[in-house]
Amino acid sequence: MRKHILLSWCLLALSISVSGKSTLDSLLTILDNDVAHAAYYRDAHLRQIDSLRNIRPMSREVQIRIAREYQYFQSDSARVWFLKLIDAPEPYRTQAYTGLVQLSSSIGKYGEGFSIVPNVTSTPDSLSVDWIEAVWRLYTEAHATCRIPSFADYLQSKVQFYYDSLLNEMERQAPYNNHIRLRRNFLRASDANDLEGALAINDSIMALFPIWSHRYAIEAYSRSTLYERMGQQREQYTWLTRSAIADVRCGITDNGSSWMVAKECYEAGDLDRAYHYSDYSLTNASLFNAPTRFIQTYALGHDISNSYEERLRKSSNTLIIVLSILAVILAILVIGVLYSLSQNRRLHTLNSEIKVMNEQLRTINGQLKAANHIKEQYICRYLEVYSDYIRRLTTMARKAGEKDPAGFMDREMENFYRSFDDTFLSLYGSFVQDFNALLKPEARITPKPGERMTVEMRIFALILLGITSSAKIAELLCYSPNTISNYRVKVKNSAIGDRDTFEQRVQEIGK
Repeated sequence: MRKHILLSWCLLALSISVSGKSTLDSLLTILDNDVAHAAYYRDAHLRQIDSLRNIRPMSREVQIRIAREYQYFQSDSARVWFLKLIDAPEPYRTQAYTGLVQLSSSIGKYGEGFSIVPNVTSTPDSLSVDWIEAVWRLYTEAHATCRIPSFADYLQSKVQFYYDSLLNEMERQAPYNNHIRLRRNFLRASDANDLEGALAINDSIMALFPIWSHRYAIEAYSRSTLYERMGQQREQYTWLTRSAIADVRCGITDNGSSWMVAKECYEAGDLDRAYHYSDYSLTNASLFNAPTRFIQTYALGHDISNSYEERLRKSSNTLIIVLSILAVILAILVIGVLYSLSQNRRLHTLNSEIKVMNEQLRTINGQLKAANHIKEQYICRYLEVYSDYIRRLTTMARKAGEKDPAGFMDREMENFYRSFDDTFLSLYGSFVQDFNALLKPEARITPKPGERMTVEMRIFALILLGITSSAKIAELLCYSPNTISNYRVKVKNSAIGDRDTFEQRVQEIGK
């Protein structure tokens, strides 16, 4: 917590000399952190009050300090301590009455403040400006909330009377008091609409107070009103934020800046900050026990809460929709995984069947080699079985979800052709040479590297075995009948001698 406070002070001090959007963003971030730790600052303020209350013996000076510490923290306690001093000698009596009038303005009990004013007929010079200013602000606040025209006129006359009295008293004391002189000049510049001059004077006034003091918060608020009159909304917003930060760090609960910053955030669409700042302001108004502050804050807080809850409701609905979609996607993925596992099991079964078939084919191949006298019969049977199994396996693979059934069949056909070539040539070892001997030299066929026979050779190998139907050959080799017919015509056209007897001569090979 101490590290957070030290860092925040450093950032705040740095931001004083910087202007622009980045400064406002930095100040709002600082205010976010401070509002989140507001209870710490309030507790620190309360500990300070408790330390004063434990002083023994308790002097009048300590009593007035306690009253002033309560003045912007707990209105009821402040009133009790100020009342203890109204029978005290000067200057404590005037300080007590000044504090009670200021308190009446803060909590909206204007009638109580009016009743106090006649009790003060004279004041010490050191307190006269504070007393007159307190009464002027009492009538100003009362006039701002008055809804009775005749009484409002009366209050306005009082406002003007005490304002003139304040300027006269400041004029009288200006030569002896720099602070009073600056305040007088500020009021005059503001009245004359010399806003640039008022800003310059405000700089000098603010330099008199630490940036963590309540007085600094008040002057920062005054500066924001100057920028408001100049139409510079961002600067107004920036100094309101600085005022709010100082109020939070003083640990006071009578602050107007924070709810005004909440209002600016709300209008700017920053609902998160608006909600947290208005909630903080409502909490403070309740702790300070000021009806006027609570009324000011509650109306804005109600609008902000409604907007914030509406956004949460929409976000909740959106979240429900997103979660529903994710649930559907998850269900699809689970189904997909289960289906994939099922297909993997089926493919495993297919692979097992292929292995069995390969064993069977190897057995048949061995039997063919051992029974050369019935070679044509077994070779034909072998081809029929193999090609039939390939088609069946391709069909099963397609049903099992094989991504590339055509590729699957091509691979199996390559195995088939290789097995056919090996088997046939084991029986007719000189077939390739004998077959080419029947062709013209320029038309003779040479198998590609890694192959033992070409498509043409396989077609005429089947013819040698007695399978002369193009449709049957196409079925065994998995080609179309037209393709088989075209190959047969092409090869016969390249034959040596009579093309019509070419196939008969092929059937004589090896016999």
